Amino acid sequence: MQLPLSKMSPKSSFVICVHKLYVIICLFCTVYLIASTFYSISFEKRIVGLGFKPLQTNVTIHANITKLISNNDKTQNIHTSDLSNESFICDYEKTNTTHRKTTSLSFEDHRVNALRLYCDIVPTPRNEWISAKRYVESDIVFIIYTGASFYQTRALAVRDTWLSRVTHKYFFSSTPYPSLPITVIEGAGEDYMSNMKKLYEGMKIAYQEHNQTAKFYFLAGCDTFVNVPHLLKRLDEYNHTKALVIGGHPFGHTCYKKKNQTISGVTYPSGGAGFFLSAALMEMMYPKIDLFFQDDWPNENVPYSDVALNCFAASLGVQPSFVPGFWAFTPEETVTLDGLVKFHADREPNSFHYVSPTSMYILDEFYVFQHIDRLANDKNLNELVKFTRQFVAAHYELLRIIKTECTLPPVQST
Repeated sequence: MQLPLSKMSPKSSFVICVHKLYVIICLFCTVYLIASTFYSISFEKRIVGLGFKPLQTNVTIHANITKLISNNDKTQNIHTSDLSNESFICDYEKTNTTHRKTTSLSFEDHRVNALRLYCDIVPTPRNEWISAKRYVESDIVFIIYTGASFYQTRALAVRDTWLSRVTHKYFFSSTPYPSLPITVIEGAGEDYMSNMKKLYEGMKIAYQEHNQTAKFYFLAGCDTFVNVPHLLKRLDEYNHTKALVIGGHPFGHTCYKKKNQTISGVTYPSGGAGFFLSAALMEMMYPKIDLFFQDDWPNENVPYSDVALNCFAASLGVQPSFVPGFWAFTPEETVTLDGLVKFHADREPNSFHYVSPTSMYILDEFYVFQHIDRLANDKNLNELVKFTRQFVAAHYELLRIIKTECTLPPVQST
């Protein structure tokens, strides 16, 4: 039973006063921390009527968690006024003497020896993020063609990384596999030439299911890394109601009709880097796609699906549009082939080809941190919350899938 105030001892009253003071201080600190996240408030700026002095203590607090949100092991204090140009990965000092390798899987070691390497390879914008103006991710249908021999390597790496944050996606192949959303193309086979049938039959399926809502269809292989936020911005100047092929890194090739008659060739966007077909073009292609691949294209002799589709588009009077950011090789190979100046001329690359499974995970993680950095440095709370929720939702959906795949080894009794 609660005692009346008149009967409470002076000691009890003192305890209540201390408790109330503690609550007020905690509330003040909470408000300060929230406000300092989005406004340049620091303890160097005096609050009228209050002076703060450092609290002297002999207690040592382990700083691993703090080090994960700062880039300097020696300086634990973070001032929001200094965050406008911060890079969580690239500002981490490689030669930091306090860094210690704990395990081969530790984040600190991974940040130095894997993620940090890309800071010297790819462009590293730190702020001034501008979102795509015209289309959102769910406007696009992503089509990935793959094969059974790649399911547990390349295809799973794509599933686990950038494609996990995509709404409408297909893996087209001829062999079912429960861990991947495989749409089976009967009789396609599993060799390189099978890509042709997987692609054109898969396009028909994707069109049948999404022709009422899709604005664009994006086609790529299972060794293509895609930065979706960057990719969407390439569509800002284009209208999906026009017949369009949009891509980059052009090549040239001869076209055919009646299997063996050569006709005028095309300059076509790299299929390895991926390219877009607009909804209007898919509508044009759909009723004629079987006839083209059965009667005109020499599938066995020229099994290049990107060439075939662009020759098909040309036969319908559609020439491709080329935009920056589509790279037909890995970031490392691109630097070697094109040089840093040309590579970095466009600060937001869309895609890379020939990316190994290990590099797929590392590159995706690098770009996730880069995107978070840019939103945080811009103090763009709305976009940061939106992206964080999308990432967390995709992460736990993936964990639920992985939980059904993995069987842990039995615990040995002693």
